[in-house]
Amino acid sequence: MAAQAETWTASYQFPPGDPRDEAMRIIAGQMARVGLDIKLFPAASLLRPTDQVNALINGSVDMIFIPADYLQDRFPQLGALSLPGVIRGQAHAERVGASTVMRDLRQMLDNADLVVLADSWMPGAYASRGKCVLTPADSKGMKARTIGRFMTEFWSAAGAIPVTATTSDTLPILVGSNLIDIANTSVTTLMTLRMEKSFACLTVPSNDGALWYLYETILVSKKRFRALDEPRRKELLAAAARAHESLNTAMSLTVRRLSGNFLAAGTEVVVLDGENLAAWHRLARRTAWKTFKEQVPGGGDLIDRLQAVE
Repeated sequence: MAAQAETWTASYQFPPGDPRDEAMRIIAGQMARVGLDIKLFPAASLLRPTDQVNALINGSVDMIFIPADYLQDRFPQLGALSLPGVIRGQAHAERVGASTVMRDLRQMLDNADLVVLADSWMPGAYASRGKCVLTPADSKGMKARTIGRFMTEFWSAAGAIPVTATTSDTLPILVGSNLIDIANTSVTTLMTLRMEKSFACLTVPSNDGALWYLYETILVSKKRFRALDEPRRKELLAAAARAHESLNTAMSLTVRRLSGNFLAAGTEVVVLDGENLAAWHRLARRTAWKTFKEQVPGGGDLIDRLQAVE
């Protein structure tokens, strides 16, 4: 006897064409074959990013794809994953993802009745007006977009003027209104915003890594997950594994596409080398890291464990 058809709702902020939207479509396409219809609401068309986790917990939606930055009010420990310099590169991110410290962080989500289906580590990049920003000193006096108190302190210590913008989709408005000089977000979001002609310079990750990485996760309600029959649960996990691999494959390609788009628009593109990264990371240790250790319960131990992952 065939299993009864079922419908889920999935909400996320990433627009069509974004690799993260493609990951969700991989999951939805595979699950449709086993009678689970996942209705996708990309580009925050159903919920704002800041409202998604509460909606998932209260049962208004069944699945979300969300950056950890939007989970920090409820799970402040996740903020460690996006601190500058904590994740040293894409390969290091994968090792961290398989580590005992990530097992414990996922357990924290599990205790809140959330299941991590898949995740990704999105390298950060930033575009700047007027000049390139390679070192902390280069940002002095420039208005930099920030999210959260740790990144605000970090950019402020570099000499920049922090401007809080909790969602990346406001960046074009902030740039167009001359409210920010430095637009920093993930490489994928910066690519989809199509602001190439608004800046003088783009600073992208190098083989040495990015200034920071954004941990982003696909979460489902544990109640809904457990309500699936065993074949569908297995199919959902298999689909999530495909989505994870798709996201990993997209990372290096996205950096190349982003750079190509800015170069085609006549914007200078520069790369953060190891020496410049080291300068930013030294700044992070004495600012954002220090404050995280002081203000987040267990923050010091958490950063130490993350750094111990070779």
